[in-house]
Parts: sequence; C-alpha cells; structure tokens
Amino acid sequence: MSPSKLDHQAFTSTHRMFMMMAICMGAFISHFTAGIVNVSLPRFVNIFETSLSMVQWVTTGYLLVIASLLPVMGKLGDRYGYRLIHNLGYVCFSVSSILVAFSPNISVMIILRMVQAIGAAMFQATNIAIISIYLPKEKRGRALGMVSTAVAIGGMSGPIAGGFIAEWLSWQWLFLIHVPAALIATWLAFRYIPVRRPERKLVPHDRVGALLFIISIATVIYGISNGTAWGWTSSATIAVMTLAIVALISLLLWELRQEFPFLPLQALRNPAVSFGLIVSCASFVMANTVLVAMPFYLTGTAGLSPLTAGYFMTAYPVLLAFTGPVAGYLSDRYGSRRFMFFGLFAMGSGISFFALYPEQLPTVWIVSALAVIGLGMGLIASPNNSFIMQHAPTEQAGSIGGMIALTRNAGMVLGAALGLGVMNGGIGQGQAPLFQAFKAVFEVNVFICIGAMVILGYGIRLQARRGKSCGKDKASLF
Repeated sequence: MSPSKLDHQAFTSTHRMFMMMAICMGAFISHFTAGIVNVSLPRFVNIFETSLSMVQWVTTGYLLVIASLLPVMGKLGDRYGYRLIHNLGYVCFSVSSILVAFSPNISVMIILRMVQAIGAAMFQATNIAIISIYLPKEKRGRALGMVSTAVAIGGMSGPIAGGFIAEWLSWQWLFLIHVPAALIATWLAFRYIPVRRPERKLVPHDRVGALLFIISIATVIYGISNGTAWGWTSSATIAVMTLAIVALISLLLWELRQEFPFLPLQALRNPAVSFGLIVSCASFVMANTVLVAMPFYLTGTAGLSPLTAGYFMTAYPVLLAFTGPVAGYLSDRYGSRRFMFFGLFAMGSGISFFALYPEQLPTVWIVSALAVIGLGMGLIASPNNSFIMQHAPTEQAGSIGGMIALTRNAGMVLGAALGLGVMNGGIGQGQAPLFQAFKAVFEVNVFICIGAMVILGYGIRLQARRGKSCGKDKASLF
C-alpha cells in the first residue's frame, strides 16, 4: 500500500525514515546549489561575454527569490496542503536544474536560476511543517537536527564542489551534478509523504500584504548584498534601503488593518515564536560572519593555502553535523531552553576567543574555536526550531516554517555582509589593519550573542507568564 493512502497508524517508522531522507536531501541540495556557482562567476564573464555585475545575478537572483517567497510558499502550504507545495517544489527545482545547464546566454541562465529558486522556496518553506505534522512530538527535535545538519553540509560542500568542477569539468556540471539526488528526493517525497487534506477555510488572500512583503524583503536583501560594493553611504544603497523601509512600514500599517493578514500576526504575538525567530536569525548572522571572515585570516595572516584553509574550516560543519541530531534528540526529552542557552554560550565563547587573541592564534586553536562555534550552532538550531513550532498554531505551521527558513537565509546574508564589509577595510592594508578588521568583526558578534541571550531569556520569561495566565504547567512550555 502506498504511504500516500495510509492513515497515521499505518505510517510506520520505515515510512518516516524515507520521508526524512527525502526532506534532508532537499535541504542539502538547495543550499548546495546556492554556493556551488560562486567560484565560477568570473568564468561566466568570459563564457557569455558579459559583465561581472550581470553575472552576479546568477547568485543574487537565486538568494533574492528564495528569501522573498519563503513565507508566501508557507502560506500556500497552509491553504492547499504542505505535501502539494513541497513536492511541486521538487519538480520545479529538478526540471529547472536540467534546463539551466543548457542556457544559451546569461539572461536565460538568470531566469532559469530564479525558477530554480522558486522550487527551492517551495520545499524549504514547508519541510518543517511536514515534520511537525507527521512525526510524533518525541521525535521532532532529532528530525529537525537532521535537517539543520543537511543545511550546514550543503552550504559548506557547495563551494568545494564548485571549485572542483571549475578545475576539471565543464560549467554545465555546476547545475547537473545534483540532479540525480534531486530526482531521487522527488520520488521519495511523492512516495512517502502522506496525503493530508488541508482544512480549507474560505479566507481571502491578502495579495497586497504579500506584495509589500516581497518588496520589503527583496530590497533589504538586495541592499545588504550590494552595500559593500556600492559603499554603505552611497546614493544607491541609501535609495534601496529607503525603499525597503517605506515598504516595511506600509506592510505593517496594512497588516494591522486586515482581518486576515498575510503575516501570521497571531503566532508572532507569542513570545516563544517571535523571540525564537530573532534568535534563529542572530545565530546564523554569527555563524556566517565566521565562515566569511575566517578564510581571509587563514590565507592572509596564517599563510595557509586555500585548500588547507578549506580543510581547517570543516571543523565547523563536522561538529554541527554531529551535534544537531543529538541536541534535537535530547531536547525532545529534556526541553529546548537549556540547549539554546548552552548553544549561544558556546558560540559566544568561540567568537570571544577570536576577538581577544587575533594575533596569537596557532592553527590548532583556530580549529578548536571553529569546532566550538559549530557545537554551539548545533545546540541552537534544532532545539530552537522545535521550540518555535511547539508554540505555533497548527493551521499556521507552513507560515511559521517559512518564517524560520527566512530568518536562516536573512541571517546568512546579513552575516556575509557584515563579515565582508568590515574585512574589506583591512584587506591589502598590511597585517595590523587586517588584525584590527578581524578583531572588529568578532567584537560585533560578541555583542550580537549577548543580545540574543538577553532576548531569549526575556522571551522565555514572557512565555512563562503567558503559560501561567492560561493555566498551563510552566515546565511543559520548555
């Protein structure tokens, strides 16, 4: 019998295993493809005889489309079913991956790359909701930890694979190498994710709210991504960020007047959800700042080759890959709160180490500090996601899952902009300015970490008061 026709009792552990395999493969390939082309961007300038500013849209367009559409796809999942949106995303992603490899010019490549991003947004926005619905409560944290691990490994292995392809293979393989995995994931998703008819309510679409949200997020991401190149005080940056602020204010004013708003305002009023999303974004800002700034230090100051620096950088994803599922499993048994605090403390400790001793770090200590930061990220990601989804209304699981994915992507963009923006001032200026820039990057992140811990503690306190007022057992909230 097909699992699509099974009820929850017949949906066995074997079916859950293959369902999780499909979800994790999607999480891996969507982040794998995000970074695999970066190494080859200069190569595309010669291949397609175009400018670098045009070629950069192959990466920028992908990130913009995903970030802009994540909550939209989550909302569609709430309305039409998470399985439908998730699996159609796999189909869209797989087909566009094949087509983009045969792009005749850069314009077609950019368009197909954006279509690929639409598919990625569809399954990124709904995978957490699917896990929350089909896995029992005591297994969700471990499952979310597996997804976090897949995201981390995909994000780190993409540039490595891209460098190998740029050296030995034709550029088409940048878009074809993951197609077999995408096709397998598509088959597994249709085969093992059960059909669950959504409880459709005749709620009107808030199209204006969705449009304003897309404009505000797209302009923010676009402005931040190009701020370093343009200059943070340039007229172009100021114009884009002004448009983003106007769109964001308009969105908030519009949503507050709507009976059925696009944003999940009801869920966002819950401290566990809203503060958890802030912690999620802050953790990815810190992690991505490390990943962006560290290669400059390793190759510029430590004098390592790019290949050796890449090997040292694997300390972060290796610890994250190990810790994520373990932290998720333990959070299922003992609650999420303590692991989130331990994770922030571990990330803050590793970052503080870099901030305090930038000129006195032997490579073994660098690797150890990266491992501690990876350990901390593993302790945060899955327990925090589980913590958020436990307090999200079931009918808004897709919207909140999309918001979680959005905070992840936004945090990665903000972290990259922060790292590149600060390090840019020290590159090529000698050892002393490079040390100062390196130290400044991590000093900023220390304050971000402290702020995240304060926000988390305050959010938990508010949630405890909310639970008491509703007559709930305080311990059950965490």
